[in-house]
Amino acid sequence: MPDPSPRRLPGLSPILFQIHWFIGITAGMVLMVVGVTGALLSYQDEILRALNPGVLSVAARPEPALPPAELIRRIEAASGGRVASLTLAAAPDRPARAFLTPREAPPPGTRPRRELRLADPRDGSLLGTPVGEGFFRTTRELHRWLLAGAEGRIVVGVSTIALVVLSLTGLYLRWPRRVLSWRAWFRIDPKLRGRALLWRLHAVIGTWVLPLYVLAGLTGLFWSFDWYRNALFDLTGAPRPNAEAGPPRGEGAQGQGEARARGEGRAVRPAVDLDAAWTVFLRERPDYATAQLRLPNPGQPLRITYVEAEAAHEDARSSVAINAAGEVVEHRRYAEQPLGHRLMGSILALHSGSYFGPLGTALMMVASLVMPLFGITGWILYLGRRRMKAARAAAGGRRPRPAGEAPAPPEGSRA
Repeated sequence: MPDPSPRRLPGLSPILFQIHWFIGITAGMVLMVVGVTGALLSYQDEILRALNPGVLSVAARPEPALPPAELIRRIEAASGGRVASLTLAAAPDRPARAFLTPREAPPPGTRPRRELRLADPRDGSLLGTPVGEGFFRTTRELHRWLLAGAEGRIVVGVSTIALVVLSLTGLYLRWPRRVLSWRAWFRIDPKLRGRALLWRLHAVIGTWVLPLYVLAGLTGLFWSFDWYRNALFDLTGAPRPNAEAGPPRGEGAQGQGEARARGEGRAVRPAVDLDAAWTVFLRERPDYATAQLRLPNPGQPLRITYVEAEAAHEDARSSVAINAAGEVVEHRRYAEQPLGHRLMGSILALHSGSYFGPLGTALMMVASLVMPLFGITGWILYLGRRRMKAARAAAGGRRPRPAGEAPAPPEGSRA
């Protein structure tokens, strides 16, 4: 944690410094847990696919995939449940994903049990449970609410606000006098030792990751507070998710959310011919990567939410609505939506960094992984200051310095 030093607003710097260190030593532990778990989740899908050949990937065979209606029939016969939605992948080695609800209506006042099953799209046979899914589910719950339910979600939310405050106050406190000198901003002097080195690591690496922490904080609050999420929707004018929208990525196995059943918890057989509607969709968008069919209530069109093969990221979703006559009644293309709508639909991609491609994911993972660095160096600097104050008081106000240790430079005094 940087030492305060005179600034253009000398009265503000000590106040921000007190805020910075106090938040750091209180919210720092939670942020370290959130950072490390976030890093573990960065490549969840890739790790699970590597661990689960034959479950999250299927052997390529010459026969074509089953039509959606027949695939649903076989999945339901094998599972005993009712398919509420079906996700298909264009890649021949990817399984189909079906969200199931019980055939019987749940008791009044209760939600239906929901289950995700994976199936071979060529014969409808059910695949096993992915190894490692439980670990990542627990990691995700630890990341979002510390395994403590609603109370933990509030703690994580407050700590996420603290992350943004720490980032902005830290930037002000370390603002160098030579603003245009890249060395002052980004260089770590290898000759430094002791407390001076710890301070420089804390300040310079903090500068490197600051934009990523601010982005992760502002997007992470989306899952912590309803008022914040509603404010984002109001600010951007984006439509709020509803029963017709695809489930959010990042919930449940392989990053696909549990689909919320409609009606009394039973998937209703649609009046729309699924196979005919699928043929219309393929004619409309043959270059899809994944497509989710959500079985509609009677009288409603079938909505297929899809991601294009060349999409910038996995949350760049578009949708097509097809009625019983086989007509496209609506086509919402991701690229044609207003910027605010695209951003709200990509909130998880922004949070994980995948919005900016593979490099963005890697950078966000590294930034999350080094979160403990700031907690550890901050605590060491804090305790060091306390010892120095105690020693100075014992020495009658003189500031002693341990032998062989260079003094920690005031923020901004080095190039």
